[in-house]
Amino acid sequence: MASEPHDTPDQTSEPSVRPDRSDAENAVRTLIRWAGDDPTREGLLDTAARVVRSYEEFLPVISRTRCRPCRAPFPRWMAMTR
Repeated sequence: MASEPHDTPDQTSEPSVRPDRSDAENAVRTLIRWAGDDPTREGLLDTAARVVRSYEEFLPVISRTRCRPCRAPFPRWMAMTR
């Protein structure tokens, strides 16, 4: 699949600012629209908030379980190789 050109500025030149909850929820809504669905339909109204909450619960676990020698989220033996 070829990537399409875009007018997004080079993000490496801007200082890193952590997005807030609203930014994260908007990103989830964007992905839902990208997938061809309507994030405002009844069955998806709370989806963005649920996804963000699940990441809030999941990400701290990943950072606590990183293996010390390699700083990878999983032990080296679980890494996929080519």
